[in-house]
Amino acid sequence: MNSRARLTAREKFTFYNSLAILLKAVVGHKTTIDLRNESFVYGTIEDADACMNVVINDCIFTDPRGDKFRFDTFFVQARNIRSVHIPPNIPIIPAIRNELNLLMGPQRPIKSQKPTFKSKRAQKKQEEDKAAMEKLLSMKNIEEPSCSYNKQCKFVL
Repeated sequence: MNSRARLTAREKFTFYNSLAILLKAVVGHKTTIDLRNESFVYGTIEDADACMNVVINDCIFTDPRGDKFRFDTFFVQARNIRSVHIPPNIPIIPAIRNELNLLMGPQRPIKSQKPTFKSKRAQKKQEEDKAAMEKLLSMKNIEEPSCSYNKQCKFVL
């Protein structure tokens, strides 16, 4: 499982709509994962996917009786995870924002598109309307009569 591999649309959807993205933020840190059978694993998280499957390196597995076993690499299926302890040195909200920004990737510049017939026609219509309004305003200024204080002036367009 490569943490920066190309994600499918379903995985992106899951990351955007669940807290699995927080587990992705814990990658590279030592943490404890409690399992459903009352055992737990403590180690460095190497990778986590959208389904919350986790790969842990240099870990210690503690079974329900308290016996400890050391593993170089340990894989935990999502269905066996009860909880994941988030280390106190990871600020939760900024970590989620950072992972979402990494998930979105770099923003591509918007290409200037060739104007279509419809956009050219709309632009031409706007220029014609602007010219007509300027013509009406200039005619209004020329035809404007001088009014005295007592007379009422009426303007007809």
